[in-house]
Formats: sequence, C-alpha cells, structure tokens
Amino acid sequence: MKKRIIGAIAIACAVIWCIRYYTLNGTFAVHGIYQEEVYTMYDVVEFDDCMSYGGYEAPGYSIVLEAARIVDAKDYLEELGKNVGDFQYLSERYLELTLTVSNCGDYKDGMNFYGLPVIGTNWYAFYDNEVTACINPFFENNYDAAWGCGVNKNSNATVKIAYNLYENMFSTKQWSNMNQEKMWLWVTLKPIDKRIAITL
Repeated sequence: MKKRIIGAIAIACAVIWCIRYYTLNGTFAVHGIYQEEVYTMYDVVEFDDCMSYGGYEAPGYSIVLEAARIVDAKDYLEELGKNVGDFQYLSERYLELTLTVSNCGDYKDGMNFYGLPVIGTNWYAFYDNEVTACINPFFENNYDAAWGCGVNKNSNATVKIAYNLYENMFSTKQWSNMNQEKMWLWVTLKPIDKRIAITL
C-alpha cells in the first residue's frame, strides 16, 4: 500500500513539474539563460554593455570576422619561419581568425582575446598567445603582450587570433572532418549572448 501511495505521489509531482516547465518555457525545448543573437561573418558585432566570457567588457568596441582557416602546426611553423623549440607548447592544428576591431568609445583597456573563445557543438577552444604574437607584427613576438588589443577612438585595426585545436578534444570523425564542424566565435555572454557563425 505504501509503495502505491509513494508511486502516486511521484507521478503527481512529475506531472506538476512538466506542466510548470511547459508553462514557463512554452515548449519542452532547451533554452539558453540569456537572449541569443547569432551573426554571420562580415556582420558588425558590437560589444555594447555586454560582458564577454571571463567577465571582460569592451564598451564602444565592435568586431567584424573577416576570415577563418584551419592550419596544421607543421604548416604554420613553415609559414612563420619558426621551429618547434621556439614555443613552450604547440597544438596539432590552429584555427586562425582575422578580425577587424573598431572603437567608437572611450574605453581604455581594449579587447581581451581570452574573452573570445570559439565554441563548437560539444567542444570549445581558447587562443594561443605565443602563436598569436607571431602572426601579428605589432606584437613583435612578445608573447606576454598578446593578451588583447586596443584601438584608438574612431579608428580600427586588423588582428589575427590563433586558437588551439588539440586532437584529443574531438572524436576521430570530427578531427578528420574539421572543415565541416559547426563553430562560433563567442563574442559576449550576457545580458545578450552574441556569437558569430564561422565559415571556413
């Protein structure tokens, strides 16, 4: 008898939870916490007063994702005229993004690269400061300086950011078909979740 009563209570609780969830969400689909805006490459994405990953802000700044490519580490080293020993560590591949960064505000600290991760359907990647320093002449191979970039008010600049792609982050199928992977540059987290769909 007790088992039937407990079972009936459990079923009643499940039904009530389902009704409440459906009423609040309008569906059983999974929703993100924040309003989401998805942009395409070449769209202007403004930071506004939104916060990026890691709590970074860059009011007045905007970015345009101009180009994206995946490069094997070996090919990257040849392009850069570098050797394996020139770096503390290397991933097997890199996702290189080319951005135009603009500033129409008075924010002095600039844009932080760590606040711009790349996310996939079941993976994420962060930038590599050593390789990023090498692919931008204005960093002059200074790895510590390659944390971000500042732009003078009412001007813009082009910057390239290199993201680590480690083979163990992906399934064998994903790794062999990286050019078909869905991925986004995650620009801001809240109160608006802004991301740019990456086309290789």
